[in-house]
Amino acid sequence: MVLADGIIDSLELQTLYEIGVKDYGLTHEEILEAVNNSGTSFTIPESLEGKIRLLHDMAKIAWADGSIDDTELRLLKKYIVRAGFQSENADAISEYILESVHNGMSAEEITRQITQN
Repeated sequence: MVLADGIIDSLELQTLYEIGVKDYGLTHEEILEAVNNSGTSFTIPESLEGKIRLLHDMAKIAWADGSIDDTELRLLKKYIVRAGFQSENADAISEYILESVHNGMSAEEITRQITQN
């Protein structure tokens, strides 16, 4: 997501570092290596909670610079579909995730809200 628009924005990178260190226990060096090797693949989580966390973190990084550009939105929708959600729902899911993150909801709150409905 940091590289979605071809520009590494300092606020997006800072958000990536915060998520990586706080939520995943990564070092700054490991995060920088991941950014440098951004073409590498990774496994989509199998659980709904894991999928929501991934999409939440992507949305959080996208919002870090204060706006969502078309490239970031397309990338988020791509990962929504890769996570196993129906492609016809990608627009609604991306809108919901981006709005929820913009309003300060955590991944856990989003998961709770989804599973209660």
